[in-house]
Amino acid sequence: MVDQLEGMTVDEPAPGSGRKPPRWGLITALALSALTLGLTVFRSEPPAPKPKEVSLSEFSAGRAGDILRNLVGDGSPHPVGSPANARVREKIVSHLRWLGYAPEVQEATSCDWGGCARVWNVVARLEGRESGKSVLLMAHYDSVPAGPGVSDDLVGVAAILEIARVLKSGPPPRNPVVFLIDDGEEAGLLGAEAFASRHPAAGKVGAIVNLEGRGTAGPSLMFETAGADAPLLAAFTSQVDRPFTSSLFPTLYERLPNDTDLSVFKRRGYSGLNFAFIENPTRYHTAGDTLEASSPASLQHHGDNALAAVRGLTGMNLSRPLRGKAVYFDLFRFTVVRWPAGWTPALALAALALIAATGFRAIRRGVATGRGALLGLATALAATFFTVMAGFALRALLAGAFPTPWVSRPMPATVAFWLLALAVTLATAGQFVKKLRPSALWIGVWSLWSVLGLVLSFTLPGIGYLFIVPALVAGVCGLLFGHRPPGWAVASLVPSVVAAALWFSVLIFLYWGLGSAGLLASCVLLALVFGTLIPLVPPSGKLGSRWVPLAAAAGVLVATVMAMISPAYSPSSPRALDIQFYQNADNGQANWVVRGLPPLPPPLRKAGGFPPRPQPPFPWSGPNVRAFVAPAPRLDAPPPELTVLADSVVDGKRHLRLRLSSPRGALAGTVLIPTAAKLETIRMDGQTLQTTGRFGGFRGVRWRAVSHANLPPQGSEWEVVLGSTQPAEWIVFDQSYELPPSARPLLEARPDNTVPVQDGDGILVSRKLRI
Repeated sequence: MVDQLEGMTVDEPAPGSGRKPPRWGLITALALSALTLGLTVFRSEPPAPKPKEVSLSEFSAGRAGDILRNLVGDGSPHPVGSPANARVREKIVSHLRWLGYAPEVQEATSCDWGGCARVWNVVARLEGRESGKSVLLMAHYDSVPAGPGVSDDLVGVAAILEIARVLKSGPPPRNPVVFLIDDGEEAGLLGAEAFASRHPAAGKVGAIVNLEGRGTAGPSLMFETAGADAPLLAAFTSQVDRPFTSSLFPTLYERLPNDTDLSVFKRRGYSGLNFAFIENPTRYHTAGDTLEASSPASLQHHGDNALAAVRGLTGMNLSRPLRGKAVYFDLFRFTVVRWPAGWTPALALAALALIAATGFRAIRRGVATGRGALLGLATALAATFFTVMAGFALRALLAGAFPTPWVSRPMPATVAFWLLALAVTLATAGQFVKKLRPSALWIGVWSLWSVLGLVLSFTLPGIGYLFIVPALVAGVCGLLFGHRPPGWAVASLVPSVVAAALWFSVLIFLYWGLGSAGLLASCVLLALVFGTLIPLVPPSGKLGSRWVPLAAAAGVLVATVMAMISPAYSPSSPRALDIQFYQNADNGQANWVVRGLPPLPPPLRKAGGFPPRPQPPFPWSGPNVRAFVAPAPRLDAPPPELTVLADSVVDGKRHLRLRLSSPRGALAGTVLIPTAAKLETIRMDGQTLQTTGRFGGFRGVRWRAVSHANLPPQGSEWEVVLGSTQPAEWIVFDQSYELPPSARPLLEARPDNTVPVQDGDGILVSRKLRI
């Protein structure tokens, strides 16, 4: 009987098998999925900014925007320790005093694995009705040297100052609120480290809300949690109007080499919530992170989220230990569905049981076979496999269009990858549906989903809901409707739309989070999402298994061509390119160094006389570090000094006391200690650095780089213990963030679609010392 059933042609359906799905099934599912995508995109837009005239109890982007403009001032970069940084800090302190607070400035030297800096944190406190643990609301006010840091993170600071006004104007909250506007985040989370380790208020913090920015626009995502997040989520969701969050985000974020100030507290066991907007990341950490590029709507959403979180957390009983992790996701930014993380395996098992029960019933009633169910599973796996292969092929084809992870016009490539997943999935399904019934395809597809959900429930529960919830819906629909032929269409249609609603919500942001790699990941994951449509694919017809994938393939072709001819860079989405002056004090040679992806823009190459090929720019550069180098006029700039104040050997260890200074007044200084010296411990201005860290090398010589981000005029004193007593060659260089007048021709030749990034333009002077 099995062979007879599976060998039937499409024109000979078995009685009651529902062999041919209704023609409306696939088109209806695609239409509903398109509507779901449209609603998701619409609801993902941040809310309209509220004007200054709105109620004083609400957050107003109009009022916060005035604060932001005052903080930005002339738009100068304000890295830690710079005069511009001090001006921003004075404005923050002045505004808090105007609001009626009594801010204090915590001054401290703070260190991470790479170096130290002197930081100045601004701390203010709003007393609560109870004197127990407080809610900490924080953002950082320093910027990278390359740019003004408006969205990263003066927008967060402006939001905090507006929230401080809202809270001050209302009745006292149950729990106190501490406002931490910290310094030195860009230099290594140094301000947060100083507060967490040395400020007396840190010991009484019960929950944390952090505001960040990794782009210049988009909705404010609650993208990370720390510690016991279940009670924090309950408090936040009880107050928020437009939540955008998912346990997928922190699950992925924990596996990325990224940190924010919350990381400092997370390592210490605190509980907290982290918010950021991430669209338009090409301006992140560049001179393009300006006031004009920032989004008032993002500021509004940021402030709404943070205010809701603080109001929710200040109403909690923070005197009791917080417990519990949650799995959660929002539904079209209306509400948040959540459950204890410990429930996830049970929900996954329930989904698997429902799918299995539906499958066994279908096989027992003769509307499906075991062999057919296995072939249905093979169809889903084959569709995913072929989509992965096609996705890698398309990525290779578009490699030239993506010289960097983010480009100026990502929409054509995004459309190409999404349509590719649809085309390949449905084309693959079209090769199987002629021999298989919808019931068999349904069992195969949803068995795959339920098994993946079960595996993820134990390994990555924060992601597992994306499979478990649609599988649960499919199981219920299968039991309710799978007993009669048209019911398989309903049992496929409903969970496919649920899957689209859950997955589209996060997939549309994978590009902003991961760049071109996110497009490939979206294509692969969409193969699973569109795979839920396989039981709805008819064996033939104008709207069947042939014409839909052909139309999608045509869309892929058009979108791919558009992506290939679109410029990768534009003034609004610029290319990162730094111009540096480097002088080697040992041989007197001076060079221009342009750091950026090749090719070098022709006007800039001509202005500086650069050769066509990049080369290692500095004596300490690793083999993979390349830049464009050309001779430059020598600058009368004295090199940095590393003075040996004491040198002794104790128990076979070499103990050094050193002073690093910059006679020319450079802001930052770096010492490269050769690994042959066997560095064991290092203290800078009384603070101990971690001795494990990142190393760089050139021609087999490896270094431990240790920096001071804002050298004081008198210099910085270091205590170093080495495992080797033999003298070795060290390198020291200092860095300032301006260019000499002789750089004017290069600056005039720099195209308007390029921009300094991270440390940006500047002067480096180095020397070698035998120590």
